[in-house]
Amino acid sequence: MLKSRMLKIIPLSAFTDNYIWAIVYGNSCVVVDPGDSSPVFDFLKSNNLDLESILITHHHFDHTGGMLALAKKYDCPVYGPSGDHIEGLTSKVSEGDEITIFNFKFKIFETPGHTLDHIAYFHSSDKGSYLFCGDTLFSGGCGRLFEGTPEQMWGSLKKLAELPGGGTTPLASALVSVLNLHERDLHNQKVLVVPSM
Repeated sequence: MLKSRMLKIIPLSAFTDNYIWAIVYGNSCVVVDPGDSSPVFDFLKSNNLDLESILITHHHFDHTGGMLALAKKYDCPVYGPSGDHIEGLTSKVSEGDEITIFNFKFKIFETPGHTLDHIAYFHSSDKGSYLFCGDTLFSGGCGRLFEGTPEQMWGSLKKLAELPGGGTTPLASALVSVLNLHERDLHNQKVLVVPSM
């Protein structure tokens, strides 16, 4: 769990390797990419929290599957990428837009590659920087290219590397909490061993 003043960021497990991020402030919560509503409903109930809003990074079902049920029960806004391809979005955002979550401003970056509609949410202040990057960036790699091109993914990764607190050195990168949505580190870090001849 990450804390910034009274802001808590908690991973909720879903499916076999997904995370749904819960951003908690007081008695309210925002969730990022709720592919499954069950862990979110359980978390909200067990912690006596109200769902304030939902953030979506891209259209894949493992990131949107629980969105409609949650939005219906809590009657909350749902932010997500521009276009008409995700049912249930109430606020469509794109490059350069800003949204406010619990008095914290999050800037929107378009990060195509994994999907063409992929976006990331970034907050930076003297109290901490947070990047909700969906399936664009993992600590051991990047997301698969389902719709985008290698050039688009490279451009997205370069954009994220240039964020304040980002960069290419381990020290600089450590200044941003990168909050991706899958646990792929061990899979991405396997080394191919080729027997010598």
